[in-house]
Amino acid sequence: MFIQPVLALSLALPSLSTAARLFATHYNGNVYSLELKEDGGKYSLSKTYNQTACGGVGSASSLTADTARGLLWCSGEGTPGALTALQVEQDGKYKEVVKVETPPGGVDSVMYGKDKQYLAIAHYGNSSISLWNIPFKDDQNVKPFDVLEFPKPEKPTDKQPNSKPHQVFLDPTGAFLLSPDLGLDKVHVFKIDQDSGKLTACPDDSQIYYETGSGPRNGVFVTSSGNHTYQRRNMHREWQTKRQTGKTTLYTVEEYGNHVCSFDVTYANGQCPKFKEVNCFIPWPAAKLPNDKTSLSEIHAAGPTLHVAVRKDGKFDGKDSLVTLKPAQEKVKDGDLFSSGGKTPRSFAINKKGDLVAVGNQDSSTVVIIQRDPRTGKLRKEVASLPVGEAPAPDVYGGLSSIVWYE
Repeated sequence: MFIQPVLALSLALPSLSTAARLFATHYNGNVYSLELKEDGGKYSLSKTYNQTACGGVGSASSLTADTARGLLWCSGEGTPGALTALQVEQDGKYKEVVKVETPPGGVDSVMYGKDKQYLAIAHYGNSSISLWNIPFKDDQNVKPFDVLEFPKPEKPTDKQPNSKPHQVFLDPTGAFLLSPDLGLDKVHVFKIDQDSGKLTACPDDSQIYYETGSGPRNGVFVTSSGNHTYQRRNMHREWQTKRQTGKTTLYTVEEYGNHVCSFDVTYANGQCPKFKEVNCFIPWPAAKLPNDKTSLSEIHAAGPTLHVAVRKDGKFDGKDSLVTLKPAQEKVKDGDLFSSGGKTPRSFAINKKGDLVAVGNQDSSTVVIIQRDPRTGKLRKEVASLPVGEAPAPDVYGGLSSIVWYE
């Protein structure tokens, strides 16, 4: 079936100073619609709607907001996996309009192409990336137009028996797609064909390799200005590359090695970018995490700072941490740590204004809203918290799996 575009919810809601919409997924199989209200500096967070979607129990793992089409794309990591288009209504309710089967283990997705007409999904449980045309014009026998499969490590271990792509994201030019792979200790780098959506692996000297056992999990680009290499169509509708000045840096976090690593990024003549490692360090006071269960999950950036989620450190009376970093920072002090408001911050997201951070704490199954100074990047205070779904039993995998702003 063809999905008719609807007005983006961000156009229908009042400004963020009054109300905002978020969505969260839970391994109980539900997608939750949440509303954040602000009145005179006081915030309230509430659940407005939920239903089972995205493959059901144990499957719903990530959301990509497609506000231009009035949709959420939900990836399920069951076997088989699922890709579901959820049409969002103005009151935050949604309906499942198309659901298709995917390779197992889908944990992240990103829209790409000049009109965001393609979707890439990272399949952690299937050592692959699948590529899709969106929106679907037919819900019968919809298939990916390509599936990129990755080999096993040369020396498999119990922790890294297979390739494990955990994220897919774009460089600032929109011309390249990257995927951190926990199993292969590398970040895959692909050049995008803007017309067909096909991905071509960049040469080996444009791939990013890590020390054995590092497990890169998540990454983000930061530009020192809005200027960078980008592609556009000329009058003959041929793609050509234009270069402008500006410093671009890639930051990644490792799940196993627990380092934050930074790389200088350079572009030349429309070719694949080159990545030069600047530094790698453990983002914790004394450069050592507090216990062997502690690990990093996500890294995001806005304005002058980066933020890193740290799981199972229990720094704040049993609650875990977000670390705030400045570019080029290599040492962390206690003052750089802020409570995530719950246990095991698997996912977090910064809103467009940069003044609020939403944290999805997996093991406590709480969504926490933290006020942020967009000028300095400093996390200021927790302003709202809400239990969303049930918390899993100790040492049982479950709970909240993702959180996104819908704006």
